[in-house]
Amino acid sequence: TSRVFWTLCAIQFLFFPSMMTVPMHLAVHGTDLGMSTTKAATLLSVLGASSIAGRLAVGTLSDRIGGKRAFIMCFSVLLGSLIAFTGITSHGLLYVAVACYGFCHGGLFTVVSPIVAEYFGMRAHGSIFGSILFFGTIGGAIGPIAAGWIFDTTDSYRLAFMTLATFAGLGLALVLTLP
Repeated sequence: TSRVFWTLCAIQFLFFPSMMTVPMHLAVHGTDLGMSTTKAATLLSVLGASSIAGRLAVGTLSDRIGGKRAFIMCFSVLLGSLIAFTGITSHGLLYVAVACYGFCHGGLFTVVSPIVAEYFGMRAHGSIFGSILFFGTIGGAIGPIAAGWIFDTTDSYRLAFMTLATFAGLGLALVLTLP
């Protein structure tokens, strides 16, 4: 239906800024918390490895529990991770939060195509999926630039992560409205 399509477009727009912003700004955030550049760069390795695990696990799980439930799970972890990023100063805890974030990062990439198929079937899957992804790319293009501006203005990523968490919360609320 039209309502489901536009809801999925809005959901994609709301979570994609995190998908593009966190990897781009994560190492700088680590150095801002006192990590060496080498140690901060390993945060990206943790994100990448956990993202692969999330893609594999959520892809399998989505087939069993359905796209909406997988979406809810991923959004919940995304929201928790982003909230954690606003207050964590411990390097060890940051690695844990990054691993959790990375898992749902990968899961969110995996769950969108199957949920489109669940709601719209396979007949026009490519065009519907591509249209929904288009809205995500708009949000994804805005996110890293806005986060950089926020950091340059406030000398902290806290407000950027709070904004991304707010977007994730709105996205989760929209997922809950899906039939």
